[in-house]
Amino acid sequence: MTYNRLLNEKAERLTPSQKKLLNYILANDEEAVFLTIQDLSRRVNVSVATVVRLAKALGYAGFPQFQQELRSLFRDKLTTVSRLQKAARKETSEENVLVKIFQQDIENITETMKQVSMDDFRRFVKTLNSAKRVVIIGLRSAHSLAVLMGVALEFLQRDVWIVQPGIGDMWDRLLGLRKDDVLVGICFPRYTKETVEVLRFAHEKGIKTLAITDSPISPLARYAQCVLPARCKMDSFIESFTAALSLINAIVTAAGVYRKDATMNSLNKLESFWESRGIYYQKET
Repeated sequence: MTYNRLLNEKAERLTPSQKKLLNYILANDEEAVFLTIQDLSRRVNVSVATVVRLAKALGYAGFPQFQQELRSLFRDKLTTVSRLQKAARKETSEENVLVKIFQQDIENITETMKQVSMDDFRRFVKTLNSAKRVVIIGLRSAHSLAVLMGVALEFLQRDVWIVQPGIGDMWDRLLGLRKDDVLVGICFPRYTKETVEVLRFAHEKGIKTLAITDSPISPLARYAQCVLPARCKMDSFIESFTAALSLINAIVTAAGVYRKDATMNSLNKLESFWESRGIYYQKET
């Protein structure tokens, strides 16, 4: 079992204080792997007993064993991220915002590469390809990611419904979810309540559900059969969707490769149609 799947399965049984602590550890893993129990309890404002109970709730004999697992998981990324953060701290003027944002996005992608399990990735793509229809929900700023994923899957001639926010017929249409549908939920902090409710509704109906979110213990994760985490940390007033965008690109590309012959046939048909309709600009000769 992968580490992310372990966290996902254990998360429902954690107390609010334990979830708060685990979220802090996952968001600050470079630091957390070296903190003592006392340091962690002070940083998160929880009791020492909560730190111990969290480790045991996740299946470890105690906190030292849990911390050792974290160290082994994140050891490879520490030097790279440390260099990036050190460089970013030097760029403090407004003129260097571009450099800082790019460096943070590089860190987000690096972190995501370390956290995404290849087994979970394969399972996500296989489930997506098994669907007769793919239903995608991403609301507010995450709607842009839902549209990107949906349009790319439509290129592969897949039956896709991108849930449109604000129209008012969403729940009416969701009532018609079928057993051969797959629902993909895309949501990041601050999590939109409606996205979580839609995933829960589908899960309770026995529909296959997938999630792209920031953490294996996000509220979306408890209602998803497979979760792919994408880091969205950014020192700005907006979230960074760079890592999520790269993850979706990988998912859609893998989905196309999985059914290579059908994909090539679909793309050839599209190219012929686009040319006949003059969809794209062509320089006059």
